[in-house]
Amino acid sequence: MHKSFAGRAVCTLLLAAGLCLVLPDAPVQAETGYYDAQGRYQGKARANSRGGSDFYDSQGRRQGSSRENATGGSSYYDAQGRYQGRTRPNAQGGSSYYDKSGRYQGRSKPNARGGYDYYDKSGRFQGSSRANSRGGLDFYDASGRRQGSSRP
Repeated sequence: MHKSFAGRAVCTLLLAAGLCLVLPDAPVQAETGYYDAQGRYQGKARANSRGGSDFYDSQGRRQGSSRENATGGSSYYDAQGRYQGRTRPNAQGGSSYYDKSGRYQGRSKPNARGGYDYYDKSGRFQGSSRANSRGGLDFYDASGRRQGSSRP
């Protein structure tokens, strides 16, 4: 988790086929599970007392965390508590993403399907999320192929 998606965005969960789930825009219930395109469990996010989430892999090992920051976004930390990057709200109603050195990495904006569209720092479309019937999101790569999903 907390990996770079081809050097373009702060990630909290990396699914099969290299799709990074950028979770600040994904609603996290008390606990949200993440699944790959074949429905295999990949990990979960659990709400924490710092206004963010703790992230776990499929074996239940804590991989990192987030917490609300002063900009109204989230700050991200690895499993050892080291700062990894942050988000801040943007004018499009989504988030802008920054690495641990403060360099802009990309952005998201809401889409008409109840999710978000994701763009790298050069403005290239990287993928999207859409609301699904299970109360979570389905995640798609830039070519529109479903890569995974979330559900409470």
